[in-house]
Formats: sequence, structure tokens, C-alpha cells
Amino acid sequence: MMKTMNHHSGSKPNREYYYEMGGKDGTPPTIDQVFFETHKSGGVIVEQAALERHAELVQTREANPDLEPIELVEKCFGEQNHGHIIGYGGGLRPKDLKGPEALSRAELASKLRHSNGEKADMAAMIADQAKVISEMRAMMERMAQRSDLPACQNSQS
Repeated sequence: MMKTMNHHSGSKPNREYYYEMGGKDGTPPTIDQVFFETHKSGGVIVEQAALERHAELVQTREANPDLEPIELVEKCFGEQNHGHIIGYGGGLRPKDLKGPEALSRAELASKLRHSNGEKADMAAMIADQAKVISEMRAMMERMAQRSDLPACQNSQS
């Protein structure tokens, strides 16, 4: 079940908060800062539920500084529906913030397993090639011993 929290910013769009709070300078505010601005009354959050949500956002962001804003919102409020994302307002879809290439953890784990398998296969191929090169050098040495050819110089050993 998705947890909801209505904002109380009136008709002022969330993007205007982002712009005014540093977005225009290239340092956009954190999601918890925007949440505070859209839920405050007289400089403080008065509703207990909103105060608890704000505290959860701050604690989660501080404990997980690498989380993307949409990941932080989903961790605190649950999966977001299309058309409205907490902290961003309406008209957005989660994939708009995650990007078209966003992969689930299961997909990332699958790609990692595949990459690790390819790495192991390549390491095995390199080992096989090294063995073949070693055998070829040994054959050349034997051939050189049978004839009057000079011995193979091993310049890479």
C-alpha cells in the first residue's frame, strides 16, 4: 500500500520550489528540504504525520547518501504511481526520473552474473592461449635441436 502525504503549497508548483531553493544556481535542494517547504506553516511543520514523514526522509537520506531522489521517495513512501510523485508533483512518471535505462535489482544482478561469466570465460581463453604458445615454443625448441637452426629466443618470459 502506498503511503500518501498531501502537500500544502497551494497553487505554487513544486518545480518553482526547486528553482527558488537553488535549482537556478545549479544546486537543487534535497527532497526533504522541498518536503519541508511544501508542508510548513509559519516556519514549522505542524501536522504530526508530515513531521514524522519529514524526519524519515532526513534519516533515510543521511543513512543512504547515494540514493537517487526517486529512490529515497520510494523507500519512504512506497512505489510511486504514474501521474504524481511525492516531492515532484503531478505530470511525472517514475521512469521520467529513473530514466529509460533504469533496471531493477534483479536485472542488474543478472547482468552482473553474465559479466562475471564472460570474465571467467575470457580468463580461461587467455590461459588456453598461453598454454598453446608455451607448447609452440617447446616444439620450436625441439625442431631447432634436430636441425642446425638457432634456438628460439624467449623474449617475453
